[in-house]
Amino acid sequence: MASRASRQDDDRPRKTKKSKSPRWARLCLIIGIVVVVLAGGGWVAANQVINHYADEVHKSDILGGVPQNERASVPPSGAPVTGPLNILMLGSDNADGSRAKTQGVDGQRSDSIILFHIDKSFQHVYAFSIERDSYVRIPAGGSWQGGKDKINAALQYGGPSLTLRTVQDLLGIKINYAAVVSFSALIKAVDAVGGVDVNVDKTTYDNQFKRTWTKGIHHLTGMDAEYYVRQRHGLAAGDYDRMKRQQQVIRALVAKATTGGVLSNPYKLNALLETVIGSVTVETTTPVKDLVFASRSLGLGAVTFSTMPMNGTIQMGGTDYERVSSTGVEALGKAINSDDFTAYLKKYPPNDASHGL
Repeated sequence: MASRASRQDDDRPRKTKKSKSPRWARLCLIIGIVVVVLAGGGWVAANQVINHYADEVHKSDILGGVPQNERASVPPSGAPVTGPLNILMLGSDNADGSRAKTQGVDGQRSDSIILFHIDKSFQHVYAFSIERDSYVRIPAGGSWQGGKDKINAALQYGGPSLTLRTVQDLLGIKINYAAVVSFSALIKAVDAVGGVDVNVDKTTYDNQFKRTWTKGIHHLTGMDAEYYVRQRHGLAAGDYDRMKRQQQVIRALVAKATTGGVLSNPYKLNALLETVIGSVTVETTTPVKDLVFASRSLGLGAVTFSTMPMNGTIQMGGTDYERVSSTGVEALGKAINSDDFTAYLKKYPPNDASHGL
């Protein structure tokens, strides 16, 4: 593992076109809605509801390019789902082809990447955001001959299967399931739960979108949430602070859905779940209904948000790259494989998703 991780800090990057779509940040929030489904708690007892929505989730062979010897074992059809489990969520910036029409952009890039680890007892979820510009080794696959590039390029080169292989190689782990989400459902999702409340720690000004976020509690509509998580200018740590904001809104969505009367309101619940279903594609083998039942005891306090350790920014060939921390990546991989994050989180503290910058 150490030799694999150490390579992430050594090779020089290839020159690539700089891609900084301002709307990529929205995608992580749709992933948060999936957490709402898995951590629904109160509504999972409604068997007919589960059956209906589980059957409606779109499935596709999105991991068809992963060789059998690189795949994690999954329970046979009908068998109980047990932990620990690793689930990779990819937010595509062009999943519906809309950027081809509006910006002339072909292909997709995974502009948000979150790895979820559900522990053996199914009592806790660890959510790790992976910086989209992380400079990593991408194995050969699809149109890619193998080499180093930004991790978000793996989706364009070889689809979700190549992204999954890249994350597995980077961390030295096996991932059980994967899903691809579209950005298009953010506004509907936030509005479906009646908006969300966030606590801003300090006043910031976004000179890109000409908005001031004052210190204190803000009630966000879907459109407000979109601007809130898109801000990079005016935040001390740029994209890193923006990822923390994404996690904050994810937490707010979970809180509102589980404690704000959404689960007991059939109209709001239907609107939220229809939004999820319309924006998510999962691997064909994913046992959606069984995952929901296995996760029925999870709640908001069960989710720990964190970010994969990084080691600064480098610029080569006019392109910015984020350098991963080889020691941090190795420690994270060991924590995932051992299903024990005690030592890891002591050295790399989790993010406080209850407050935003």
